Amino acid sequence: MTTEPTTEPTTEPTTDLARLGDDLERATGEQLGRARRSRTLKAAGGLAAVALLLTATAAAAGLFTPRQVAASMPASAVIFGGTHPSCVLDADGSTYHCTLDSAPLAEDAPVQAGPKAGSGTGSGAMDYTGAKEPIAIDDVVAGGCIGRSADGLAWDCYIGQDAVDQLIIGKDFLGEPMTGPGRG
Repeated sequence: MTTEPTTEPTTEPTTDLARLGDDLERATGEQLGRARRSRTLKAAGGLAAVALLLTATAAAAGLFTPRQVAASMPASAVIFGGTHPSCVLDADGSTYHCTLDSAPLAEDAPVQAGPKAGSGTGSGAMDYTGAKEPIAIDDVVAGGCIGRSADGLAWDCYIGQDAVDQLIIGKDFLGEPMTGPGRG
């Protein structure tokens, strides 16, 4: 028994190339469509993140003046109302030493105070040492201040990640909207 060799049908190279080109064009179009949608979503998410973290980035770049930090204190926390803060930037470039011209009122005492805060001195005065208050610049939580004196006249303020590192505010709170002075 003899078998005859079989031959495979031949196709035109131009037909194969045309089909391959069509497949490649279709796959490329689908990939570009997915990439555009992905870029649009990423861009929207990125813009939101940039808007929320713009303040922290500006702080890291040294774009906030001591005057801006001082103005943010009463705008951010009730206890600083009417205290007319003034601040100076420390040589370390990250600590704003702020002084109030009058002590916060005891009735506006901070809720998140340090271990001595709220301790009586016999006169009913508050001890603000270690008290923590967030601050917002342009209605966005930009950092926070910590009380450095019992009478509440001296505060150290930190912007951005420095405030998180000092355990004044949580990382999740940084960049959040803040539309008015808070209590505690």
